[in-house]
Amino acid sequence: MFSAAQHARRNREAKGSKHWDPDDAEMTEARRLGGLAASGHLALFLGVGVSMAAGLPSWGTLIDELGKRVGSELPTDFASLDALDQAEYLASAMGGAEKLNDAVIEIIGRKQKVALAHALLAGMGCREVVTTNYDGLYEKAVEATRRRRPTILPWEAVGEERPWLLKLHGDIDRSPSIVLTRRDFVLFDAKSRPAGSLLQALLLTKHVLIVGASLNDGNVIRLAMEVDEYLQKSKVKSIRGTFVDTSGVEARQHLWRDQFRWFVCEGTEREDRVRRMEMFLDAVAAFAATDVHWLLDERFDGLLGERDREVVEGARCLMADTRGASGLLAPLKSALSNLGAH
Repeated sequence: MFSAAQHARRNREAKGSKHWDPDDAEMTEARRLGGLAASGHLALFLGVGVSMAAGLPSWGTLIDELGKRVGSELPTDFASLDALDQAEYLASAMGGAEKLNDAVIEIIGRKQKVALAHALLAGMGCREVVTTNYDGLYEKAVEATRRRRPTILPWEAVGEERPWLLKLHGDIDRSPSIVLTRRDFVLFDAKSRPAGSLLQALLLTKHVLIVGASLNDGNVIRLAMEVDEYLQKSKVKSIRGTFVDTSGVEARQHLWRDQFRWFVCEGTEREDRVRRMEMFLDAVAAFAATDVHWLLDERFDGLLGERDREVVEGARCLMADTRGASGLLAPLKSALSNLGAH
């Protein structure tokens, strides 16, 4: 659970580099989100930032790579276009949306190795997940936890007791579904209103943890603002989710301060901010775990508050007291051992 973060910290300490020690407020936030996940009240919204660590391109890099395929045919003022209009132009230059989508799939590729963030998010066991990513890495990460692979919406029927993953902007295995151009975004509501409504339902009924997104996606912004407008009419004030921010754009926090909590991953370099995000998600995943075989292991004391540490120390002492006891206490000894006591 938290071992990946601890390992990274030890490596940094060995090299004499700066490392992150979470303060009480940050651990309290991780504990709160982990508790929501454990109770089934946490949903996930995953953006491109989650998959970039696995080697997939950002939106801007994807457009640049597509532009290279058109080459000298691009007009000199192409860069002045909005990203959606750039994609629209590229689709036209390539001979249509189908060829553009095929190029997108070729550039993205079918990666097999997930990023650490995928693994940590999959470990939270959330039953409802929405992503704007085309790739299949989150599904692979879930399968690696030995949980059931989520149903992929809208192409599969949701089975009983099976989690689901809504691919809001399409899937790499279904080329026509990819949403990338201006036309795709303008027609999104007309073509995919139920998908948007499903995200809105999560914002109304769950606490949504937003990771790897920048909240500058026009469709997502519209859907979130419609929820906000709906609740304003009923005079209901509530925080709809938590935004894990690696961008460092303070103005965006101000814009959404009434809708989302904000966990800011500080750091001068993007690499540092992403590492801090991973360590925070590691802590959330630990608190979300129902399998707490690490609980009495001294290496994980950093996850516990002062009172929790006192209780855990008492449990360790109890384990020590069972030495030499009769077989009647074998179940107690086994239970303590399963929680990490030695």
